[in-house]
Amino acid sequence: MTVLDNQNSSEDILPCMRRRELLMASAVGATAATLAPGVTMAATEGGAGTYPRLSVIRMSDLIEGEPVAFSYPLEEQPNMIVKLGTPAQGGVGPDEDIVAFSVLCTHMGGSLRGKYNHEFKSMGPCPFHFSTFDLTKSGAIVHASATQHLPQVKLEVDGDDVIAVGMNGLVYGYRDNLKDGSPVVMQG
Repeated sequence: MTVLDNQNSSEDILPCMRRRELLMASAVGATAATLAPGVTMAATEGGAGTYPRLSVIRMSDLIEGEPVAFSYPLEEQPNMIVKLGTPAQGGVGPDEDIVAFSVLCTHMGGSLRGKYNHEFKSMGPCPFHFSTFDLTKSGAIVHASATQHLPQVKLEVDGDDVIAVGMNGLVYGYRDNLKDGSPVVMQG
């Protein structure tokens, strides 16, 4: 027996959710959370402005398996570019094997600088929680605590120049890849 105020019924006080309604609401929430990374990327695309075009390196200067550091799109955002020797999603160049990624782990921002493994074409493990990312598959998570792909720098080729033109994903520690820092010097 439920004790209620004499003038109110249980429906007047607080509508109860049936088990089926609760499960449906949970499913909708889980679906929204799964789609959230895509929403974040779209919001980052046009957020504070347009991504700068930055000539990163000449293709002829890249040596397979040797990453080269650069900052993009802000001076404080460290990245690396590498010729994998294997075609990759988002890869450019004649062999579609030149890719660039943020070197900040998406889990807690651990530095992945110097953590490129050429044998496995991967980045990691992160020194914090051992997250490792597959660079041939757009920075997909291979192992550990990270829940989002490693942010990939969008590249274009113009003659022998490899040019950064945008980002796929949000750089760790930023609400918008283009805000709260000093932009790199625009070129081209």
